[in-house]
Amino acid sequence: MNSTLVKILKAREDLSDYLFHFTSGATAERTLAKIVEANSLIDIKNKGVFCFTEAPLTALPEMFKIFDSYRSPMYAPYGIAVKKDYLFGIGGRPVIYGLMDEKEHLSEEIQWRFEDIKPDVKDFSWLREWRIKGTTLQIDSENFFIITKHKSELEDHMFNPEDVIDVVFDGCVADGGFMGDATGVTARRFKGISIEELEQLESMSKNEIDKILASQSFDDTGGVYLGGFIL
Repeated sequence: MNSTLVKILKAREDLSDYLFHFTSGATAERTLAKIVEANSLIDIKNKGVFCFTEAPLTALPEMFKIFDSYRSPMYAPYGIAVKKDYLFGIGGRPVIYGLMDEKEHLSEEIQWRFEDIKPDVKDFSWLREWRIKGTTLQIDSENFFIITKHKSELEDHMFNPEDVIDVVFDGCVADGGFMGDATGVTARRFKGISIEELEQLESMSKNEIDKILASQSFDDTGGVYLGGFIL
């Protein structure tokens, strides 16, 4: 990468290092849970492509404030992010915006990238959309991270409740027995960030966001309640 490009990428907050795939509807968080459980995106609507937006992380809080005013917004604040260079490396490409009659001038091999645009009538170019062909897209913790609305929701998705690596007992002696609660120690499976955290940042910048992600280690552990016990 040439030095001029490096300087431009660092200076412009409107240029994102990541691409985002958001869920939608009343079950948006549950959809995110299914994505994490399966370690993959699945093309349930048979579009043949997966869509991502290049909207910078720093712009997401304001974007979702606008969406909150609609009964059925196009996106909910739950989804996954992927490094742009990684998606490009596996075939992801920016959308080609144009008038519908221009589509036929494109090779059939790249028409999946085309999106119709009519200024002042139909214009989704603000999404800076990227697409990748396929019916399944595998996700991994090295190249992807999770987005949730609230910080309290992150742990439910970042740590694997089915992968208990230790059990912690907390209780007391009563009536000649030992009773209490058991908590399973779980391993981190993904990093993540919430819209709530982004809103609270004093300095809204890519550097601050990178610090949040860098502070999350895969040696971190979470907890899942396993229930009460009496011995």
